[in-house]
Amino acid sequence: MAIKVLLRKFRAIRLRRFATKAIKDKKEAKKRGTWVGISHGFHVIERDGNPEGSVLAQREQIERSEMWLFGAFDQKMGCGITKYLQSHLFDKKLNEYQIRRKAKKTMRKAYISTRAKVHKGEKENEIGGSTTVLVMNRRQFVAASFGGYKAIVCKDGVAAQIGGKHHRRAIKGQWSFSDMLCAASGGDHKPPKDLQLVVIAQNVEPDMDFIILASNGVWEVMRYQEAVDLISHIENAQMAAECLAEEALCRMSKSAISCIVIRFH
Repeated sequence: MAIKVLLRKFRAIRLRRFATKAIKDKKEAKKRGTWVGISHGFHVIERDGNPEGSVLAQREQIERSEMWLFGAFDQKMGCGITKYLQSHLFDKKLNEYQIRRKAKKTMRKAYISTRAKVHKGEKENEIGGSTTVLVMNRRQFVAASFGGYKAIVCKDGVAAQIGGKHHRRAIKGQWSFSDMLCAASGGDHKPPKDLQLVVIAQNVEPDMDFIILASNGVWEVMRYQEAVDLISHIENAQMAAECLAEEALCRMSKSAISCIVIRFH
């Protein structure tokens, strides 16, 4: 066991050391507020030959716009969320304007619908979570997070949770996601904060470097800023995702480890 841990740490160090590469014209692109494109990488840690979560990276061409749907899911919610978003956004042949208008509401409904289906008979401590990001034409994105799965954005090297505490306050006159789950299960108590759904829409700002979508297995052993500092110098998004996941494993995380890194260029 000790040898395996040392080998994993050595692999993580190699990834951090040799993946560094200068990002050409990035400062100039930030000044212009324009992006050439995005790249992504993902990694899921398998234990005993079986993955404990799933990831999604799907590209859709809508008219002249490029849409990217990314997600990191636990085994129970991933399929339902993906199918709902696919059928309500892409299969209906909506135009770019219609998708932008419906994206946030549809994302929320995808989570509520899927969670309601798998909630019955499931204990709160068995819930993993999911997080998704829909990037629209490299200019806007809609992000959702539920459970221990979080979406973290890096802006000029500083980490921030997408949809932080101020986004979690319930809107007056509306039910929160936790209230809906509680009512659906027939209970009279509110689930803990980790079971709250966060959904926000935001512009891709010039100072955004990358977004991390990761499972609770990463955030149980790593602070947000630690994760950003670990991979901020790695231009290759795939190597950055592998480095992050392997570091969580080296830190002896016991929960599911899966992550996606979305880098803006």
